[in-house]
Amino acid sequence: MNFKKLDDFMQKMPERGYPGCELAVAKDGEIVYRTGVGYADAAKTRPVSHRDLYWIFSATKVITCIAAMRLVEEGKLSLDDPVYKYVPEFKNVKVKQADGTLAPAKNEMTVLHLFTMTGGLSYDLKQKELLEARTPNASTLDVVRAMAKLPLDFEPGTHFQYSLCHDVLAGVVEVVSGMRFLDYLDMLIFKPIGIKDMGFFPNEEQKSRFVSMYTYNTGFYTATEIPLQNKYTLTPNYDSGGAGLFASVDEYIKIIAVIANGGATKDGYRILRPETIDMMTKNRLCDDALTDFISTHKRLYGYGWGLCGRAHMNDTVSLAKSPVGEFGWDGAANAYVMIDPFNRVAIYFGTEIMNCGYGYRVIHTAIRDLVYEGLEE
Repeated sequence: MNFKKLDDFMQKMPERGYPGCELAVAKDGEIVYRTGVGYADAAKTRPVSHRDLYWIFSATKVITCIAAMRLVEEGKLSLDDPVYKYVPEFKNVKVKQADGTLAPAKNEMTVLHLFTMTGGLSYDLKQKELLEARTPNASTLDVVRAMAKLPLDFEPGTHFQYSLCHDVLAGVVEVVSGMRFLDYLDMLIFKPIGIKDMGFFPNEEQKSRFVSMYTYNTGFYTATEIPLQNKYTLTPNYDSGGAGLFASVDEYIKIIAVIANGGATKDGYRILRPETIDMMTKNRLCDDALTDFISTHKRLYGYGWGLCGRAHMNDTVSLAKSPVGEFGWDGAANAYVMIDPFNRVAIYFGTEIMNCGYGYRVIHTAIRDLVYEGLEE
């Protein structure tokens, strides 16, 4: 292994408008590359360190899908189950029609539709039903039940739309497990592999270790500090399965390193079986939904969407150095997650920059390919 090119690339991240960022790479369950560049605060008084914490936004989805797939593996949850089996309010959902009216859905929304973002939901947090549900004591399930009142944008299973589907999936996990979502994650993942700096609600000491948040100035390759917040924390008791977690880079890489390495830790604790992980490597979208996905702003050519975010389908199209079947996702503040169970490689890039299309289209793919170049050498 030789990561000199990757190291040179990372050292120049401040010149690309990234005030601070971290990268961790695992191979065969062990960290083989780890670096931090720049500063954790906008005033440049705190150099980036391994103790830094980030709101990881949609990188949460990877953790939610892993947790839900454990229930599928155990036979407690089926991809074909209708969502209303667990949240009865989804029994009679309505779909928007071309003329602006609403009509009963012809297709039942299934658990698979939640995993694959084909449920017909949106990401509009300002809809009346959601605003009314966001009372101080509202739980995850209280808010998810309100989501069932929202009209769907299309028939479940027919299109792809990035949405609150994984938030609903977290609610389903609560029902099936009989536990609050955070408690389930704590039991299944966090405590068994020694994770302490990851959760939905940071304590005061953890808050002091958060990095500054920025918005990206496209075209100028600079970043401007903005207030540090997570708008997906809908209530003080709401565990957002879609975008609610905070984590350190060292804690996050622990989880995906285990999944990339066959699903079990070195001391034998198993999160998922290899055959379950293999299910997560394949595209699950129909042709129309796949077209929708590729047409999104991230333009992930050669990728589809599986049971844990994007799934690499065609390396001739993508030009990626990673293998077909690697999967993962990213986050609103430019985090990047990649899991390669074939070569047992995991990548996690942490930063806190919003509105940065440059990151999704250029930085993430460059990091991915430089990692594989380094591994090959």
